[in-house]
Amino acid sequence: MSRTNSEIRIAVLGYDRCSAWITAGLLELFAVAGIAGRQSGRNGVHFRCEVVSTTRRPVRASHGVRLTPAPLRRHYEAVIVPPVWVESVSELVQRVEQLHSLHALLRTLASRSDITASACSGAAILASAGLLAQRRATTCWWLASWFAHTFPDIDLEPDRLVMIDRDRWTAAAGSAYIHLGLALVQRFAGSRVATATARLLLVERRRGSQSPFMNRLDNAVQTDDAIVGRALRLFETNATRRTTLGMLCKDLNVSERTLSRRFHAVLGMSPLTYIQSLRISRARTLLEETSSPLDAIVEQCGYEDISSFRKLFTRHVGMTPREYRSRFGGSTSGSQQ
Repeated sequence: MSRTNSEIRIAVLGYDRCSAWITAGLLELFAVAGIAGRQSGRNGVHFRCEVVSTTRRPVRASHGVRLTPAPLRRHYEAVIVPPVWVESVSELVQRVEQLHSLHALLRTLASRSDITASACSGAAILASAGLLAQRRATTCWWLASWFAHTFPDIDLEPDRLVMIDRDRWTAAAGSAYIHLGLALVQRFAGSRVATATARLLLVERRRGSQSPFMNRLDNAVQTDDAIVGRALRLFETNATRRTTLGMLCKDLNVSERTLSRRFHAVLGMSPLTYIQSLRISRARTLLEETSSPLDAIVEQCGYEDISSFRKLFTRHVGMTPREYRSRFGGSTSGSQQ
């Protein structure tokens, strides 16, 4: 097929039980970008976004939605791997193993594309094909622990909404695919078109983290490491008490160095970071569900200094406690933030 100089080709990989929502959402996002381009005076910009697959037969996405693949092209500006529809980490692990048949096509597409990208759990498919090795990446928050343990050669940054590392772009959970799409629109059509597209989609482009939406990581941890397992249970019990990591290690009869090494191997983070995540999770719950003033919440989460806690909360969540309560809290929220 012929190509105009202004045609921007985007391929979305279709495969059995890929997310119908996100796959179709990407197709329409780039169609909207074309409209935005015309409205903003960039009439020469034309996005052509198509589903591609290992065969030309219709792909059955999640919930019975059928997608019709287009012929493979010689070159794409970007190829995007959408997430697989699953309901648990264990189911995802099984599906990623079953999708090894996609690896050859993925490597071919990566060689034909300026950018290879993924949305949500699509990062696991890219990683299993070896296309994220030695790169920084993000993925859906509930997959972070398994991902870090399974792909230690990838520098995972689970709080990031969109992670760009040269020609590898990854997006976090759910609607983060919209931010990935907008970032690609900006790369290929400019900031004006990306802003106009976001306006048409009613999307705030300022959001840069999935941290405010992340649940605690401990529920997703599955490990055969006895020391880490004991530590997780102990941390869960003591995380909101005023105790130190050294005291907890003494209870576990293990050195801080050994525990840190084991934690990094299983979870890809330090014990202290994990404890902080538990405490921040507790603070988020209190900010959402109670009208307690911040000093009371700080004390209930095992901290003493409000200023230090506010900085820690902001670093983990991406917004201050006041901003978090304003956005996610109920109508009974207090005023002392």
